[in-house]
Amino acid sequence: MISQLKNWTGSVEVNGQLYNDVSELSKIDFKTFSDNVSIKLLHKQKQSIIESNTKEKEYTITVKQYMTKQATPEFMFMAQWNNNKPMPMRTMTGNVEKETRGMVYMKLHGMGVPTITCMCCGKELTNPISRHYGIGPVCLSKMGISRDIEDVAGIKEDLAKLTWEGWIIRSAIIDKEEV
Repeated sequence: MISQLKNWTGSVEVNGQLYNDVSELSKIDFKTFSDNVSIKLLHKQKQSIIESNTKEKEYTITVKQYMTKQATPEFMFMAQWNNNKPMPMRTMTGNVEKETRGMVYMKLHGMGVPTITCMCCGKELTNPISRHYGIGPVCLSKMGISRDIEDVAGIKEDLAKLTWEGWIIRSAIIDKEEV
């Protein structure tokens, strides 16, 4: 049965379990299934890409939390569109490079701005110093920034060096403001 699918280039769903490609089906022992096996062939939805005319404009965007997470079997967007590299922060600044009806491709960088909610995880910041650059100490350490939390200028400098580029689902954008 798998040999009939060898030329398939999209994802495959077997009894509700999602696999990135046909090669991953070799891990399945089909003899263990007692009932019928349901196989769905899933292909990437083709999107017409429009080169953006907003490249020279810079935006600060805030996205929903799931854009900062690795792909899961239930939500494969990061794996399918961004090589499983999630955004490092929920709030970042940058340019729109290209767009489709449902997504935008952006080149982004971090920045430190005063706020009462963490720009990575969205939790309330209780430390008054963390509020100066907008990230809590736990998220700073997850990002590999190991400065003293009181080094506000140094942390803002490190955040500005943090970059990411990839596709963002339009409906995941909570806030978008031209800088």
